[in-house]
Amino acid sequence: MLPRERAEKILTLHAAGWPVQAIADHIGHSHQTVRDYISGLRTPGIRTPRSSLLTEPLASYCRQRLAEDPHLRTSVLFKEVSELGFQGSQRTFYRELDRRRRLLVLADRQETTSQEDPQIPSGMSRTLARGHERTPVLPLRVVPVAGETLNSYLARVAQANHLTVTEVLAVLPTWFSTKTNNLDDRAQHHMLAPAATQALHELARLTSTTAAGLAHALPAFGTDESPVRATTACHRCTARLGIRQPVPVHLPIHHKVCTRHGIWLSDLGEPHLDLSICPEIATAQHRANRLLRHFTPQQLTLAHQTAVEAVPPWPASPAAVPHHWRYRLLALQTHNHQRGISTDLDAYAHAAIYPDAVELATAALA
Repeated sequence: MLPRERAEKILTLHAAGWPVQAIADHIGHSHQTVRDYISGLRTPGIRTPRSSLLTEPLASYCRQRLAEDPHLRTSVLFKEVSELGFQGSQRTFYRELDRRRRLLVLADRQETTSQEDPQIPSGMSRTLARGHERTPVLPLRVVPVAGETLNSYLARVAQANHLTVTEVLAVLPTWFSTKTNNLDDRAQHHMLAPAATQALHELARLTSTTAAGLAHALPAFGTDESPVRATTACHRCTARLGIRQPVPVHLPIHHKVCTRHGIWLSDLGEPHLDLSICPEIATAQHRANRLLRHFTPQQLTLAHQTAVEAVPPWPASPAAVPHHWRYRLLALQTHNHQRGISTDLDAYAHAAIYPDAVELATAALA
C-alpha cells in the first residue's frame, strides 16, 4: 500500500491530464499500481485485503470436520487441508480459521490447548512406565467395539464386572487415568507414547483379551492417523454383542452407513436412521468405499461436501420427483417417525442427499 499522500498525488496528476506512463515515471511505481488507483481498485489510505488461502471448498470441509468431530485438534485439521492443497503456513491457517470463527463454530481456545498438550501431573513421567507387580484378571470378558473410545470401553468393563470405573483404573497403570482425562482419545502426548505398549498389555490381561485385538479396536492405542468422525456404533451391530447402550466410536470420515443393517450413522448425539425404505443410500456407501481405491479419504470428503452444495434443491420436472432427494427425505421422515424419531433432524437431509452427492463427487473426482 502506498502512503496516502503519494496515492492521492496519482489521482491529482491523472485529473490534470497526465498519462499513466508519465505518472508512473514521476511517482516511481509500476504502471499497474498507478492503474489500480486510477480505476478505483485501490483506495488511498486503505490497505487492499489479501485473498484468503482458505477457499470456500476448504472452509466447507473444515466446517464439516468440526461438526463431525467436535474434539478435532486444529493441528490435525491443518494437516488434512494441507494434503488437499492449502498453500499457507500453519500460522496462516490458524489465522484464517479464526477469521471464520463464527461460521465454523470453533471450539474454545483453552479446550483446544488442553487437547493438544494435556496436563501431565507432577511425577507422572516417572510413574507412567511403572506397571503393577501383577494385574488382576476380571471374571467377565468384554469385547471392544471397533473404533470405541477408551472411556466407553472401561465403563463397559466396569459395569459388566459390577465395579466402578475408579476401581478399574486403580488396578491399571496411571497411563489410563491420564489418557481418560483427555478429550481427544487419539492424541498421543510424547510422555504417554513410550508407556502405551505396556499399558496395552496390562489392559489385555485385565480383560482377558488379546493385545492385538485391543490395539485394532481402540483408537487410543492405534497409530493410524487417518481422519475420523465422532458418532455412535450401529445399534444393531452392538445389540448382537449384547450391548444395549449407545457406544461412542471414531469411524473413518467417509463411513456414513452401516451397510450390513442399513443404518444411517448420524453425528454424535443424534439417533440413527433406518434406511430400509431407501436402499439406494446403502448402495451409495458401497460406491464411496470403492472410490477409496484411487483417492484419499480427505479428497473424497472434500468432493462430497462440494457436491452437497451443488445438488439441485428441487427436481427438474414432475417426472423426476420419485428420484429426487426431497422425495427420499419425506420417505425417511415418515418411516422413522413410526419408530419414534423426530422429523426435524439434520440427519434426514444428510442421508437423503447422500446418493446424489456421491454421484456428483464420483464425476468430479473422475
